[in-house]
Amino acid sequence: MPTTTKAERAARKLLDDLEISAPPVPVEEIARQLGARLSFEQFGPDVSGILYRDATNAVIGLTATHAKTRQRFTIAHEIGHLHLHKGRPMFVDRSVRIDRRDANAALGLDPEEIYANNFAAALLMPQDMILTAVTQLSPHQGAAGTEEMIRRLANRFDVSPQAMEYRLANLGLVVPPQ
Repeated sequence: MPTTTKAERAARKLLDDLEISAPPVPVEEIARQLGARLSFEQFGPDVSGILYRDATNAVIGLTATHAKTRQRFTIAHEIGHLHLHKGRPMFVDRSVRIDRRDANAALGLDPEEIYANNFAAALLMPQDMILTAVTQLSPHQGAAGTEEMIRRLANRFDVSPQAMEYRLANLGLVVPPQ
């Protein structure tokens, strides 16, 4: 099992504080409980979401045309920024598909973006809930069984199969995607 990171600990504490113990994690409600308003917008194709805040307001802007699972990950990602990066007024997170950020962000080297992504994964797919759900599934054999497990877990946690596959790989439960 991987070591617990700062993002994992922060996500777990938030879930514990809000008494959330079963999937799917209600990220929309968490955002509201943290004082953030959700706004569905027609951003350009390269923007997944934004976090804007000032002294009294916080707004998480989401691309209205993205899939629900993508929006959920974006909300969780922006909650990560809201939670950790308290002094920063605005974050614009661009889509993985068309990434026009600077070279460090494009390479996945920006520590704040890495943290927010890790936080989002840990918030939506908490390690303890994943382990419980995996043990409740029927044992499967081979690649077809792994694909079915990923699909079933993705449905249970209301995330994309790709996000679930990466999370399971990061937890050492499946072979990392190539």
